[in-house]
Amino acid sequence: MITNKKMHLKELADVLSGVYEKPDPEGEVACLQTKDCADTVVVKLASRVGLSPRVQKNLLQPGDVLFAAKGVNYLCVVFREPDLAVASTSFFVIRPKSPAVTPEYLCWFLLHPSVMAYFKAHQAGSATPLIHKPAVENLVVPVPPLERQQRIVELARLSRRARELQMQIIEKREILMQQLLMDKIK
Repeated sequence: MITNKKMHLKELADVLSGVYEKPDPEGEVACLQTKDCADTVVVKLASRVGLSPRVQKNLLQPGDVLFAAKGVNYLCVVFREPDLAVASTSFFVIRPKSPAVTPEYLCWFLLHPSVMAYFKAHQAGSATPLIHKPAVENLVVPVPPLERQQRIVELARLSRRARELQMQIIEKREILMQQLLMDKIK
C-alpha cells in the first residue's frame, strides 16, 4: 500500500494575493474576477487594466491556481489562457513550485468538501466571509504520486460530466412529462 506524503501548501506552492488596479476598458491586460469563472474554468475575460509595472510583476502564468477566498462560494480554476491576465483581489494565486503536485490536483483538492469545511472553520467576517492567507498556506495537502493525481482529476472530471448529463436528462424528462400531460387535456 502506497501512503501519501503530506505537506503544507506553502511548501508546494507560493500563495500570492490578487492585484487591485483601476479598471481601464482600453487596457492591455485582462483582470480576472470571480464572475469570469464557472466551475473550474475561465469563461470570459471581461475586465481590463493597463500594463503598469505592478501589473507586469503579477501577470498570471499557465498552471497558476486561482482560489477565490472571499464570499460563501469557494471557486478554484487553473489558469491556462493565452491572454495576458492578472487576478483580482478576490483571488489567491497559488503558483506551484514543486513538481510533486499538479495544478489540476491542487484545484480539485482545494474544492474537496473536507477542505471547504477547514476553510469555513478558518474564515473571518460575516457579511462577506474571507479566508486569510496563513490558513491557505498552512493547509495540509496529501501528495500522492503524479499518476494517481492524474487519475483523481480525471475521475472528478467524469463525475462532474455524469452529474451534468443526469441534470439534462431530468430536465428533458420533465419537459416531456409536461407535454404529455398537456396532450391529455386537449
